[in-house]
Amino acid sequence: MTIPRRWHEKPMRIIDFIPPEPDRFENLNVEQQYRIRLGLGFNAEHVEVNDVSLGESGITFYPSEVALEVRKDVLKEIVETYDAEALRPLVYFNVHWLAPSLSERHPEWLQLGEDGRMLPSAYGAGGYSCVNSSFREYAFGTIRALARYAIGGIFLDGPIFREDGCYCPACRERFQAEYGHEAPAAPRPGSREDIEWAAFRRSSIARFMEDSSLVLKKHRPEAIIYMNNPQLAPNRLCSRDNRMTVPYQDMLLAEGGFLGGDLRTLPVWKPAATALLLEAQAGGKPYCVAIAGRQSPWSRYLLTPAETWLAHAMAVAHGAWTWYGVYNDNNRDTRMQTVGEINAFLKEHEEWYTGTSSAARIGLVWSYATANYYQTTAAETDFTDAKTSVGDRRKNDSRKAFHGWFDLLSRSRIPFDLLDDTSLTDGSLEKYEAVILPGVSCLSAAEAEAVRRYVSEGGKLIATFDTGFYDEYGRPLEMSALSDVFGLEGDAAVRVCQYDHVPVPEGEELFRSVDQTLVPAPGLVVEGQAAADALPIGFYREPQVSRYCELPPATEHPFAIRNGYGKGTCLYVTGNADTMYADYSLPEYRTMLGEAAAAMSAPQVEVEFEAELESVHLSLRRKDESLVLHLINYTGSMTRPLTGILKQRDVAIRIKDIPEGEWAASALRTGEALPVTRRDGGLAVRLPELDEYEVIVFSPVQV
Repeated sequence: MTIPRRWHEKPMRIIDFIPPEPDRFENLNVEQQYRIRLGLGFNAEHVEVNDVSLGESGITFYPSEVALEVRKDVLKEIVETYDAEALRPLVYFNVHWLAPSLSERHPEWLQLGEDGRMLPSAYGAGGYSCVNSSFREYAFGTIRALARYAIGGIFLDGPIFREDGCYCPACRERFQAEYGHEAPAAPRPGSREDIEWAAFRRSSIARFMEDSSLVLKKHRPEAIIYMNNPQLAPNRLCSRDNRMTVPYQDMLLAEGGFLGGDLRTLPVWKPAATALLLEAQAGGKPYCVAIAGRQSPWSRYLLTPAETWLAHAMAVAHGAWTWYGVYNDNNRDTRMQTVGEINAFLKEHEEWYTGTSSAARIGLVWSYATANYYQTTAAETDFTDAKTSVGDRRKNDSRKAFHGWFDLLSRSRIPFDLLDDTSLTDGSLEKYEAVILPGVSCLSAAEAEAVRRYVSEGGKLIATFDTGFYDEYGRPLEMSALSDVFGLEGDAAVRVCQYDHVPVPEGEELFRSVDQTLVPAPGLVVEGQAAADALPIGFYREPQVSRYCELPPATEHPFAIRNGYGKGTCLYVTGNADTMYADYSLPEYRTMLGEAAAAMSAPQVEVEFEAELESVHLSLRRKDESLVLHLINYTGSMTRPLTGILKQRDVAIRIKDIPEGEWAASALRTGEALPVTRRDGGLAVRLPELDEYEVIVFSPVQV
């Protein structure tokens, strides 16, 4: 929860209009541009006063001792024209990509591969800057020059290390000094050399962030600084670690709203997942989801109004500020009216987006260790290539396991938070009635012990497949570190299932909504046995040798195990059921896993529609004594980009576990007061109409 104290701790609506080439940029009417931004409802701007059309070029639009070329002082005009209370200028500074104008003049600034050659930029020109090289002095000189102006702060785009770098002389020398031996070439993942190399690069970025902050605060103490932070992907791909850099940032920002390619393959909840991750890592500081207004790779093709609404709603519903970026040439496009409408709504109801905290009772874990050292696919980003396949068919895809759980919880309308590896040991588990480990294969001994203690003291756990079968560096263990919590015994070998089925046991609560006698088996299964005092749920059959053969006999290997441990309980699903759901969206898996989660932690909110519906995402947050319910409706055509949303009518909403007394409810977007009735210790209201997004505030009536 953020208790507002300074301007950046109140909701920010940041715009980044990418400027035209230098000659046109110098001739823009700053007063006119300022009015356009205000008219669209933004209250902060990433101003780009370094030319970055081919990367950081050394061309500045303000005086700088380290610039190659100083053009017209546009920054001075901006600072003098903008009313900072209405539109605060925050300077964009690219610290990861060097244009040929700088990279050719300063090859010593570049990231190098192990062969000593420049690592080429994914942007098509120039190369990547190294934060251990003398590029540092260029960066700090730029920050000092910017700090002469009354700016609100600086956003650092980057810094990063390429996965295959950096072996420049500065990195080699510093690594030798810190670790006492040469930088390793292509170290084996999980080896001592690899662990040291990863730690070196992460600490190098954290040190650069710390030093950049010190330079800025020395010259302009009130200014804020923050960087482009990683999302839900292996952070070894770029060496950025939010937990290491957050002490030196005033807020966290990540590009969770950058949508591109075939949107039919992209989760609509991507901005929500990013917001939840940043909330877990920010330590009470503000966090911001960056939303690109375009659908990449077409940089000037704007998203549809429906997609724009959904991206913003998914972010702000989970407490995030927003950044919106398009080219300046797009600033009067018709579709910009949608952004103006969104900003106007957020500005009008700013109090309900300020100082809130999550009311979720379930924590879903994202494991960086598993993504880094086990195996995973990964989406393409501006910094990293896509990883579209996994190598070992007997191992899970950790990203898909996480996506499966996120999607099914969202579609089941169960509010939840995200936790990361650090959350397992920092006391965060205590806040939740239930925690889900979606194929969290890699756990340290300390993390496993923290989970064990959480369950022993009364917590509820759901885990899948080979959770805990590897240490934090991907080294296999003889048995899961949590096997006693799971109630799992035996050899626990992994089996690959192709055509296999699981018989549905009669009378078993886990399968109560399944209306078939067989369901497809998950693609991967841990074949073990339930401990004597644990309850096996369903059993796999022997491998089915073809699609058309008779069903083989049953085995003693359970589909799931329910186990009491201390004061708590655990449901261990032995297969990668979450990945199975991510791959095929089988409704039986959604209902089985979703109902299991709801049974372990009854959601405080229930929402019912006139028809069966899965396409509404919920977030429940607290502010003081009030509860704030966000409903995000993405019901539309069965494709994306969505061009319209199917409105839902007469939506029944129930909030449970509400203190006695009179309560009021209001829908912010429609401006309606909703009649409230008391029911079974809770509140019930009906929402006449739900478009893309609605917010309902429940507050006790002050007598």
